[in-house]
Amino acid sequence: MFDGEEIEEAQEADEQTEPQAKLNQQPANSQNSKEAHEKQKTLKLERKAQKPHFEILSQAKKIWEKMRRKDVPKPEREKLISDLMALVKGRVVEVIFKHDASRVIQTCLKYGNPEHRNQIASELKGRYLELSKSMYGKFIVIKILHYCPKYREHVIKEFYGKVRKLIRHKEASEIIEEAFGQFANSAQRHALVEEFYGPEFALFKSADKKSLDDILKEKPEKKESILKHLNETISAILDKGTINHSIVHRAMYEYLTHTDANGVQEMIAIIKEQVAEILHTKDGAQVAMLCLLYATPKDRKVIVKSFKPFVQKICQEEYGHMVLLRLFDVVDDTVLVNKNIISEICNTLDEIVNDKYGRRVVLYLLAGRSPKYISPDNITLLQTGDEVRATTSKKEPAARSKELLNAISPALLKYVSENLGSMLREPFPSQVCFEVFRNAAGDKSALFDALKTLIAEDDEENHILENTIASRTLKTLIQSEYKSKSGEIKTDGEATIGPAILDAVQSQIAHFSTSGGSFVVLALLESPACQKKVMSALKKRVKDIKKAGAEGNKGAEILAQTITKLGAN
Repeated sequence: MFDGEEIEEAQEADEQTEPQAKLNQQPANSQNSKEAHEKQKTLKLERKAQKPHFEILSQAKKIWEKMRRKDVPKPEREKLISDLMALVKGRVVEVIFKHDASRVIQTCLKYGNPEHRNQIASELKGRYLELSKSMYGKFIVIKILHYCPKYREHVIKEFYGKVRKLIRHKEASEIIEEAFGQFANSAQRHALVEEFYGPEFALFKSADKKSLDDILKEKPEKKESILKHLNETISAILDKGTINHSIVHRAMYEYLTHTDANGVQEMIAIIKEQVAEILHTKDGAQVAMLCLLYATPKDRKVIVKSFKPFVQKICQEEYGHMVLLRLFDVVDDTVLVNKNIISEICNTLDEIVNDKYGRRVVLYLLAGRSPKYISPDNITLLQTGDEVRATTSKKEPAARSKELLNAISPALLKYVSENLGSMLREPFPSQVCFEVFRNAAGDKSALFDALKTLIAEDDEENHILENTIASRTLKTLIQSEYKSKSGEIKTDGEATIGPAILDAVQSQIAHFSTSGGSFVVLALLESPACQKKVMSALKKRVKDIKKAGAEGNKGAEILAQTITKLGAN
């Protein structure tokens, strides 16, 4: 089936072939060829001139060519837009489905003022559904959603009753995704996604938009029917290749959280090879986490392998990185995880440890569910899977964590040793440094050598201890060996970090006691393993330290008080 525009284009194509066919029959000399070409060009212009709105579109395109240039001054562009709007006003619907006219209207929406934009949106009311299905028209709808807040509700309402069909349409599915993911409010999102629940939810829209939980509480007898329609719709959508849309992720999440064990396994079987495509949204990531939690070892293997080409990207995604944490929690085959996930992390450590989300993946392997690095909400999200994990995974969590730590530690120790100076000076990498010193498994001699070399540098102005982030990290490292979480002094355990730092800083300790390194020196003084040496080095410097404290150095102030207190005992 062709629409009027397609028929017109087909006719034009046929007409264009006639002169060419005649031209091919003429003698092959340049004069005849040139004349035939000119004649063909004239015929083409005559045909275009006979089309509706030819003159208007011709003028509009001339203005548009000037207006769309980036170097056009703002006053001139405003004048051009006004001229262009005067030409198309009242005729937007008549020209909008033509490719060149569509570009013109898009530019008006991009550069026009609110009055211009709303004028276009007003003329297109009632045509948004049709435009959404058009290769060119869909861009108009996207721009109206972006630039015309007043008309967003009009656009979304035109989709009601047709969402299941539109989400499977190549062009229209992009508009549904844009509306659902970027511009719809909570009630509108419920209204769009509820059409996956069955025909009655598409045909009869209530003013009170409810979640699936609310619907099932009121009408539990509809659960079987709703889940059946959800399953059918999701399966049909996956066949169309639109699994990356957020509205589909919402539907999958609602299905998985309301269906029974068989339903969960059916859904996992359908999407296991495509899980990597849904991690960029909150709902999609939670679907992936549920799949990993409930999947059989065989299905988990498929999912883990599918992640391998995208590990760095997943690590750096706001929601996707949480999926890797769940993966570390539940997959018993740590050799599989090492080969497909950890090896890829090790190959891109520089990018990952410097990333807001990526460093959390590395820190999880080093420190587990530490509230220092993972929000309370995300810790709760991970904890909700622990009960199910006890039935779907065989390995003890502690054993699994140890095996994963052993797998990543060699690469981390090497990387941190080679980049210690730069890492300690940056917020995210310094956290990784801290946990590598404390928790990495294996030989740390190269790491301690790098630390001693760094601290022994004689550049006092740019010294590592003068950097706020590095100084704080080293102070906390020293304290972690002798202070419990409650702040009490620990008497058990061997201190290695404090003595190593003291060894390297010994010759400059007097200087750092009155500078940016004063808190590090204070931590060394409080350390049972270092206290005697520090007291010996500083007891004759109390006057200078007190002076620095009086001038605003808080670390020096506390340091002087502590030296005095210890000296009196």
